[in-house]
Amino acid sequence: MRTYKDIEPAERWQPPTVYGGGNSTLGSILEDMEPFSLDQSDVPLIIKLAENPKYDIGLFAGYVDLFTHDCIHAILGRGLAVKDEAFVIGYTMGTTKRMARWRRNLFMFFAKYLYPEGYKFGEDERLIFYNAVMAGSKCPSDLSKVDFRHLLHSTPCDIRMRLGIDCDTLKACYSLERSLCIESYESQRI
Repeated sequence: MRTYKDIEPAERWQPPTVYGGGNSTLGSILEDMEPFSLDQSDVPLIIKLAENPKYDIGLFAGYVDLFTHDCIHAILGRGLAVKDEAFVIGYTMGTTKRMARWRRNLFMFFAKYLYPEGYKFGEDERLIFYNAVMAGSKCPSDLSKVDFRHLLHSTPCDIRMRLGIDCDTLKACYSLERSLCIESYESQRI
């Protein structure tokens, strides 16, 4: 298992969790995330094809721009490591209610075999992604359609309540992940 000092600062970054989010607003969390946020030009093309709304050809559901994606990280209480990405992407896609098995499997093919190193999903991420899709499918709001610019002065807790994101479901997902990924820094810190 890697030690804390071996973990890159971006991987160590953690927004307030669903276990006690504090009083930080979405806007202040995004400011804290800014040193680690990617610019659109930094994102590899294969990831843009699978996740960016500008490239939506109908293969997947839940395409979002980087701003919305970062907001979802904040409201789900997930950092920026690969397992965090698997959960955020899966949950977002799940909220659309359009992630049929073939879409989940096709996305996993992209993430496992076509994504570059540093973005690639392994077996742990597959389990986290599938779990997140199922959890997201229970959310009454399609997160890919939310305009988070109007929510920058709200706390993640208030936003979760407004959007119908069930914290007990998130906690159950995170608990399962911690028990399955005991060697993973990002899974143990959530």
